[in-house]
Amino acid sequence: MKNLKVWDYKLPKNWKPKNDFEWQWYLIRKINYGDFKGLKIVLIKKYWRKIKKYSTPGKRILLENFFKYEKVLK
Repeated sequence: MKNLKVWDYKLPKNWKPKNDFEWQWYLIRKINYGDFKGLKIVLIKKYWRKIKKYSTPGKRILLENFFKYEKVLK
């Protein structure tokens, strides 16, 4: 148990990503842990091509289906 890595980071409540790398890290972290609160679909779509390979298979399928059917609903 000593060798477990810390999987979460203690970020200040007012922390915001400032560059593309931070946005990608932030989105991957939020999506993979199912924390969609406060996420905007525009941001996810903007970085999707770069982050989808890092998302869990279930979340990847969920979001890809959402993107596909979102166009139909508009």
